[in-house]
Amino acid sequence: MIGTMTETTAETTAVRGQEGTAATGRDLPDEATARLVAGGWVLPTAVPGLLCHTAKFEAVLARLQAVLTAADPSASPGPVWYPPVAPRADIDRAQYAEAFPHLLGSVHALEPDGEPAGLDLSDDSARRPADVVLAPAVCYGVYPLLADSVITEPVFCDVAGTCYRHEATSELGRYRSFRMREFVTVCGETAAPLWRDSWITRCEKLFGEVGLTVSVEPASDPFFGPGGRFMKTSQIQQNLKFEFVVPVRADDAGTAIASANCHKEHLGERFAIRFADRGWAHSSCMAFGLERIMLALIHAHGDTLADWPDALA
Repeated sequence: MIGTMTETTAETTAVRGQEGTAATGRDLPDEATARLVAGGWVLPTAVPGLLCHTAKFEAVLARLQAVLTAADPSASPGPVWYPPVAPRADIDRAQYAEAFPHLLGSVHALEPDGEPAGLDLSDDSARRPADVVLAPAVCYGVYPLLADSVITEPVFCDVAGTCYRHEATSELGRYRSFRMREFVTVCGETAAPLWRDSWITRCEKLFGEVGLTVSVEPASDPFFGPGGRFMKTSQIQQNLKFEFVVPVRADDAGTAIASANCHKEHLGERFAIRFADRGWAHSSCMAFGLERIMLALIHAHGDTLADWPDALA
């Protein structure tokens, strides 16, 4: 296996040739991205926050996925893959747009039964909002499946998908289009933080085994709707979210590559999920930014896969 994975000379040459074509008429990639291109990992696009990933990148990512699957104590056979778009009604019900409207990517299209004749198709005003938006996180697909119901025992889910957030920055690692792997539980109030804490311990060990020295830091995120500014401080004070931080490029002081989150009853209440006779269900998720983890691994181990941990090489 290692011999197969390290035979990348021809692939790297081909990638560099493609990169030269891709860069024609465009700005050249920044230094950090150019290094990944030269290593045979990615190809640039015409916009920041959007990269193409080579067969070399995807082969290692598949091994990383297997490591994550093996870490799940619920014995998941692997993730359910969600589409890159989500029903607008579900995202609205979760109150994501109310908290972070600038990050949400919407989908606009001509009416399906509309008559294009005479329309100026270059005029965006002819397009109307669709009933889907670009998925900002994978776990938002879990709660609608349990909506308006009563569960009597904890539910565990292993999900993955392509997400989009309209990030303004162009720094490497701040993807606009990216993939997430999430382990999710919907359960009782006491079980949710215990489940989250067990994943923190598990992930510190997991990342150490693949050669990443992470720092676990308290943080905040957009799960809490229109009171987000107040809840940001409250969330940190309540230790609801922790991020796993590690450099992903040479000039990086640290980037979050994964997070362990307690949502309390927020999503249970929003989606009317009750836990037995104990009120609104609570939820927690363990989220992995797959491309960011890959960037951290490349930064830590270099371009030669023979130098990587056996589980990923």
